[in-house]
Amino acid sequence: MATPRLRRVTNRGVRIRRRSVTGPSWSLARLTAFGLAPALAVGAVVGLAAFERDSEPAIAPVVAAETSITLNGHGYGHGRGMGQYGAYGYAKNQGWSAERIVGHYYGNTTLGRVDDPWVAVRLLGRDDKRLDVYSQAGLNVAGRYFGPNSSAHLTPTPGGADVTVTEGCTGREIWRGSTNHPWVDPVNLGGNRPANEHLRLCDGNVPYRGAMNATRDGNGAWRTVNRVLMEDYLYGVVPAESVPSWADSGGREALRAQAIAARSYAAAERRYGYAQTCDTQSCQVYRGSSNEDRRTTDAVNSTAGTVLKRGNQTMAAEFSSSSGGFTAGGVFPAVPDDGDVMSPNRNWTQTVTAGAIANAFGVGELFSFEVIGRNGLGADGGRVTRVRVAGSTRTVEATGDEARWKLGLKSDWFTVGGGGAPGPIPGLPIPLPPGSLESIPLPPLPEITPGSLESLPLPPLPPLPPLPPLPGSSGPLPIAEPVDVAAVADVADPESLIDAKYRDLGGPAGSLGEPTGPELMLPDESGKFRAYTGGTIVWTPTLGAQVVDSSVVLQQVLQGSGEIEPGSATG
Repeated sequence: MATPRLRRVTNRGVRIRRRSVTGPSWSLARLTAFGLAPALAVGAVVGLAAFERDSEPAIAPVVAAETSITLNGHGYGHGRGMGQYGAYGYAKNQGWSAERIVGHYYGNTTLGRVDDPWVAVRLLGRDDKRLDVYSQAGLNVAGRYFGPNSSAHLTPTPGGADVTVTEGCTGREIWRGSTNHPWVDPVNLGGNRPANEHLRLCDGNVPYRGAMNATRDGNGAWRTVNRVLMEDYLYGVVPAESVPSWADSGGREALRAQAIAARSYAAAERRYGYAQTCDTQSCQVYRGSSNEDRRTTDAVNSTAGTVLKRGNQTMAAEFSSSSGGFTAGGVFPAVPDDGDVMSPNRNWTQTVTAGAIANAFGVGELFSFEVIGRNGLGADGGRVTRVRVAGSTRTVEATGDEARWKLGLKSDWFTVGGGGAPGPIPGLPIPLPPGSLESIPLPPLPEITPGSLESLPLPPLPPLPPLPPLPGSSGPLPIAEPVDVAAVADVADPESLIDAKYRDLGGPAGSLGEPTGPELMLPDESGKFRAYTGGTIVWTPTLGAQVVDSSVVLQQVLQGSGEIEPGSATG
């Protein structure tokens, strides 16, 4: 026969249920761990506590590794600064201009201007690769011009690069040498040049405006950098970071707002010694000139040079797909985002298994996953600021954003199992030794149906049978005069009285055998006890230190009473 461990599911998370059956500080885990007849303790608590109900949702069995846990959330991305779908909603539904949109999302800033500076972009997908580029119009490398369809191959060296020039990417070698200026330039470095002049990567045929650099980072690793004018760079960023077709459905101003934000972000970046930004969502998504679109090019041109400033500082204007209805705050004040109603991710549901949570946080077998902090902005208490994950090997805490990345969630604004009281999560039963539950009578458990836990009566505990008097006595132990606990504590530590009794009875070689746990406080702090393989020593102000049967202590603990009846001592 097996019985499940007890857990509770709350609207903050899945967490272990550690509370008393009827008293304030007792649990199955403690009774079992401290040696009070473990098999009996398990059976008794299952029979008595499995249907306890209070202001929180019902107790559920232990979460099995394969269990799917539902997370309900809002938004997509970090939520800081502008919500792109929110900008679209404000433009389309409320007629806001780009300037009003960025003013809403980027508080305490003003509009300013920059010239058309060069931007150095690290192409992350080309890390540790040789630079291989060609151009239909020809190119310049190592101080030489090579004609149409020539290809340059650069291998970074400590002083520059080794260079080979071929006909096309794989054709006949034209020239070989080295240079201390490891750049490949197009035939004209000016802005907004025609497509046939763009440099193209040999693997993938992806075109880029501007020049290409083969360099090394501080550790000697090979890096590829595209150096391009700001407005040319934005021609590739804005269509990659937004939806050009929004311009056809009333969202042109949202694209213009995106251009202002992207320009500000790039101008403020100082990410590497050899490049100021990168080409992925870690910075801004940039795919060269391959996906340029006339509608986003118009958004860039119509806002040329416009950036967001705070004083003299150009601001890194962060943005994300969907705020979920309220931005996250940070450098820019948090604001409601009514425009976000356009987002398909304003509300979302994802599932993640208990095993995936445990693996993501490295806690062994999952015991609990609990939200312990929120920012207070928006529905459900706002974004998660802190989670606690407990498992068989350790307990860890993490930020909500860390949980988002580790679990692959759309945002850090979520609830576990929804905002209400989710149903029990099925789990794996824990096998117990054969026959371990047979020594304590338990009533049959009724069928559990939705709502049945609220009205289920708890079976009463049977009365404790009187224990026979000690050998040589004529009746129960006499009741001692009341003792002031504080006064006793000043004279002797109650723990030492239990230890003294144990030593008087022969210690480990005596009838009590080895201790099975530490000294513990009785319910209501009315005394202390310690369990041994052959019985339990209890100390109370009325009885002093006495040996009792472990089942007596178990019964009193389950009843929530710390009073050990006179006559229950066995030695």
